[in-house]
Amino acid sequence: MQQRLKKLILYRLILTTVTFLMGLLFQLQGISAMWGPYALFYFLIFLIYATTIIFALLIRKVKDVTFMIYVQTTADALIITGIIYITGGGSSVFFPLYILAVLQAGVMLEKKGGLMAASVCSICYGLLLNMESLWVIPSLSPRLPYNSVVMLYKLFLAFLAFYLSGYLTGYLAEEARRRGGELTKTKEDYSRLEAFNRDVIQSMQSGLMTVNLKERISFLNKAGEKILGIAISQFRDRLIHDLFRELKDNVHEGLNSRTEITFAKPDGEEIRLGLSISSLKDHRGNKVGQIIIFQDLTHIKEMEESMKKSEMMATIGQLAAGIAHEIRNPLASISGAIQLLKEEKEAGESTQRLMEIILAESGRLNRLITDFLLYAQPPKLNKKKVDIGTLVDNTLEVFSRSPQWTKGITLAKRMEPNITISADPQQLEQVLWNLFINAVDAMGGKGMLEVKVHKEGKGRMVTLAVSDTGKGISAKDINKIFDPFFTTKEGGSGLGLSIVHKIVEIHGGHISAESRPHHGTTFTLTLPAS
Repeated sequence: MQQRLKKLILYRLILTTVTFLMGLLFQLQGISAMWGPYALFYFLIFLIYATTIIFALLIRKVKDVTFMIYVQTTADALIITGIIYITGGGSSVFFPLYILAVLQAGVMLEKKGGLMAASVCSICYGLLLNMESLWVIPSLSPRLPYNSVVMLYKLFLAFLAFYLSGYLTGYLAEEARRRGGELTKTKEDYSRLEAFNRDVIQSMQSGLMTVNLKERISFLNKAGEKILGIAISQFRDRLIHDLFRELKDNVHEGLNSRTEITFAKPDGEEIRLGLSISSLKDHRGNKVGQIIIFQDLTHIKEMEESMKKSEMMATIGQLAAGIAHEIRNPLASISGAIQLLKEEKEAGESTQRLMEIILAESGRLNRLITDFLLYAQPPKLNKKKVDIGTLVDNTLEVFSRSPQWTKGITLAKRMEPNITISADPQQLEQVLWNLFINAVDAMGGKGMLEVKVHKEGKGRMVTLAVSDTGKGISAKDINKIFDPFFTTKEGGSGLGLSIVHKIVEIHGGHISAESRPHHGTTFTLTLPAS
């Protein structure tokens, strides 16, 4: 309403100004456009300006705007009647000004406003003609020889024009308002639906791409950009084969089942994608392109490979454990026999040396078999509630007195107090011992060993991190360090970290390693809190 009122005031000011300028032009040119004095004309123009300005000032202050419109319309009808009176009365050419007042009220107040304005204009015009014909007011123009029939006919046509204008304008205003409301509601519904569809598409974890009938890319959602490592601006309107070279004819034909392809990201990383392609149709059911939905299967494939590898290693482990047991028994017999031969006094110095070598290698082989059996067949868990901080402190105290510890090692501990987990303390001590040995070896006897313990995930998980400032692990080796028999240390068995991984795994935890060559390595264990 306020917006329409402002427009109405603007239109009134423009129309009044045009009328004023035309009257001024007629006066300067000596054209007689009215029967009354020009001063009276200017006075009526001034009244229109005055009422318009007053109306504009009162819009924001008066709560009942409808009443103000009624007052304004009545004032307009009276002023128009004055203009018609001084420009010829019943023969005035300014009679259509009444129609403008009716249209104004009909637009603002719809049917009731239009009919009210028609009634006011009918009364004003009827009184003017009757008072002129009955000599109640002086006539400013030559009187027309009206008889009663002509007068009634003229009034009938005027009233018909007023009421038809008021009714039709009000009806059209109501329809426009109703249609406008429906259109606004439709726009809001469309906007909500569009936003909903956009949010759903952009919130998908799967990539979604659309391709037009010319097999050119037209859309890619945010998840797709993240998976592929590209922005839609880089490939919009490009052929789909420029992006997915392995698809060939599948895009044109469409797929009912999934397919898998290898995709090379811009940074050189290769990922495995699972795709499904189907027809994209418009609301009429006409095909307008293809829709491609894809997911990054790299992690899943890695898990599958890891599971297959674990199953294979479990089978090999069982077989190897049996072989190890069989080897261990004759190894013990050989070692015992060598011990007896060593005690013989007749043996020479070289024989003694050879027997010492055999005993040392037998011991090394025995330790290797022991570690292998521990990896292949870990002992059953003897879980109990363990204070992780106390366990770390006790292990560090024993380790600091071991031959592996040197004075060049600096120890740093940052551990939250009173953190408990359900675990086998002996097996966790072995995990910590192996990690400490690896850290000290990596630092070459000089550097900082740091241990951190804290809770995360709203207290559901416990994180234990062991860091060193050693030489680090190369990028090509970091993914192999937990594999059995993989080692970069001379004389190492390659089973230490494999045993650590196995123990953490059977405790329901996870271990990972981060390393920067020449800057150190951090092993992070995540275990369930008790």
